[in-house]
Amino acid sequence: MTTTIRFTGEYPATLDGEGRIQLPLALRDEMNVRSADFRLMANLEPDGSLCLRERHQWEEYVASLRNRPVMGLRDRRTLLFLAANSAAVRCDKQGRIRIPDPLLTHAGIDRTRPGRKELVIVGNFDELRVWHPDRWSAWGDEALQDFGPGIDALLDRGYVVKETDDREP
Repeated sequence: MTTTIRFTGEYPATLDGEGRIQLPLALRDEMNVRSADFRLMANLEPDGSLCLRERHQWEEYVASLRNRPVMGLRDRRTLLFLAANSAAVRCDKQGRIRIPDPLLTHAGIDRTRPGRKELVIVGNFDELRVWHPDRWSAWGDEALQDFGPGIDALLDRGYVVKETDDREP
């Protein structure tokens, strides 16, 4: 199955009084949120963000993790931690989602504390990431430093930095 690249961009958002997040219109337009079978899964990621995937993509992701030939203690522990820090997320007709508070707290977002209701939603092609703005900023700064070499690695090329001499010949 080929996945269409749909989600890109960075969108500031906030939690409302009931802990719901309004998905940006640009992202809702890419999803069929009014479909009766539209469901999302949220999970904690090792980078401190929350990942939102459509249910069918979540199931493929988990199957790819579980279909390893040999599973040791570390693998089983990691899968259990992933399962414990994942939850189904519903989207209402207004395009709002409610991620459970424990997952939000792990991501540094706390609707009960002042200054912790802000968040950033980032499109990651076939998934969405939800970040606390400070974590996203710090992570983005590191990613920017590695962007050139990272792109080259993805393209399977060596990254060479050329020294420049600004003096005239």
